[in-house]
Amino acid sequence: MKESKSVSLCLIIFLGLLTAVTPLATDMYLPALPIMPGELDTSASNIQMTIGIMTIGIAVGQLFAGPISDVLGRKRPLIVGNLLCVVATIVCAYAPNIEVLLLGRFLQGVTGSFGVVISKAIARDHASGPALIKLLASLMMVNGLAPVIAPLVGGQILAYETWRFIFVVLAGFAILLLVGSILFRESLPTEQRVAGGIQEAIKNYKTLLKDKAFLGQCGIQCFAFGAFFCYISGSSFVYQNIFGLDAQQFSYVFGINSCGIILFSIISSRLSNVIKDYQLLQGSLTVLFLGSTLFLGAMVLNMPFLVVTTILFFTVGTVSLFGAASFSMAMANYGHLAGSASALLGFFSMMSAGVVSPIVGIGGSHTATPMGITMVICSLAALLCYYRFARPRA
Repeated sequence: MKESKSVSLCLIIFLGLLTAVTPLATDMYLPALPIMPGELDTSASNIQMTIGIMTIGIAVGQLFAGPISDVLGRKRPLIVGNLLCVVATIVCAYAPNIEVLLLGRFLQGVTGSFGVVISKAIARDHASGPALIKLLASLMMVNGLAPVIAPLVGGQILAYETWRFIFVVLAGFAILLLVGSILFRESLPTEQRVAGGIQEAIKNYKTLLKDKAFLGQCGIQCFAFGAFFCYISGSSFVYQNIFGLDAQQFSYVFGINSCGIILFSIISSRLSNVIKDYQLLQGSLTVLFLGSTLFLGAMVLNMPFLVVTTILFFTVGTVSLFGAASFSMAMANYGHLAGSASALLGFFSMMSAGVVSPIVGIGGSHTATPMGITMVICSLAALLCYYRFARPRA
């Protein structure tokens, strides 16, 4: 698709809300993580796994959601996915133990993945190149509000209710997305859909993975988002257990750090016509690595709160830069396979999150050294993937 279609503000907001499923479903109950082990009679690492298991569910679900949307269109899979997400979220709200909660979170991830992957496919249906980066940056601005608002809402809920009511609120959000899916106008015409059924669409994965440049972008998504999810999984323990903040204070600090995502999204949108997408990607990955290294050093040296949170502000903000630039580069030649390509990229980013979440808490709830080390390793690996596979050749 060489020309971009006009995109309404309502569609941008709807797509942004679809991509907000992950941050809302994780960030809203982050303030409750330190109190949940006692209530469910389990360990801190198992509670952190409730984040990881959901992201694994998102990763697995996207592998099916992407090809299905290429064959059946975007609308019907969105409706089914959001309907089932409501059911899965209610299971989480009434989970009697950690095992049922983990199952509910996995199902929440699988069903929520339909909105995550299809929203990006819809964006590719409407735009490409610099226009796609601008559109994705707009989505990130809407999406960026989620981690700002979510912990604040979660912290206030905990002041009056238990953590279970947080999932009741999330079920209400899923119902809102279901209504939006019903009202959504199909963006993939019948003549542009993949012929041959779901099996033929899944075969396209082999075509995508044979492309070294695309595979490099998958690696970047995997490791860069792995570093980001280290912060998501470990930040509540860093701020509450190490620096002594309560749930409400943590939600304020987390929201301030998340404002960096919105700020960098604006920067990404403004720079899309000024510098190349690969330059934006290279710069953001470099900042991610430097920030991760500084964070590890700050925790080892017991640096004060202000130093640590300043480092995290700039480090976390890079997610909107490398997320948009990497996706745009990866999709440049695969507009006709937007669903499958978006699914693979999403799979790698979410799988890494599922792996790093329990690692972050492996040293206990009063140390951030494992979190820092994992962030450094992941960000370095993302840089290596860029230079080895994804950097454009002269």
